[in-house]
Amino acid sequence: MTDDGILVHRLEGEKVITADDAIAVQEAVRRLTDGRPVPAVVDMRAVGYADRAARQMFGASSEETSEAATALIVGSATSQTMAQAFVAMGPQRPIEIFTSESAAMEWARSQLAAG
Repeated sequence: MTDDGILVHRLEGEKVITADDAIAVQEAVRRLTDGRPVPAVVDMRAVGYADRAARQMFGASSEETSEAATALIVGSATSQTMAQAFVAMGPQRPIEIFTSESAAMEWARSQLAAG
């Protein structure tokens, strides 16, 4: 969590995300945010694959994910495709896709002001 209240998820290495991983992330986020929704920046450049159950969990409502808005940082064609599929699921919060971490952080900060 940044000093100004942005939650940052950074996944390292070629990672396959499962429903168990999604549950662990959501629990950690709830602890960090005391359950209140905050803007998040998710660096998914290293994600190799996220299974359907994990994608559905991350696409849940703001109350379930503790994310008021989500900036997705992509790098590869794989992460871009996953991000687009995630957005197409229609999560009930603002979501944008970025290739630049600084642009993603700037957008997340704008969501703080909007929220």
